[in-house]
Amino acid sequence: MISILMNPTQEVLIGMMCLAAFRIYLEIIGFDLLELPLTKALTRYTPKENIARFHRVGLIFCVGFILLFAPELLYS
Repeated sequence: MISILMNPTQEVLIGMMCLAAFRIYLEIIGFDLLELPLTKALTRYTPKENIARFHRVGLIFCVGFILLFAPELLYS
């Protein structure tokens, strides 16, 4: 499992790129991530501001992943 993440194949990168693109798509269409069942369960223990910040950091990671690994996929 760790070897797949440390030395990902092109198929793994494409799959992760699709997931990152889907996450950005959800943000563009205005999907409220605070309405997801797991997020609703977490709001009982954590303030909504912290959960919203968590989702914002996830969006930043997705954008960063695409910026860092898209050129590698395009050149291969």
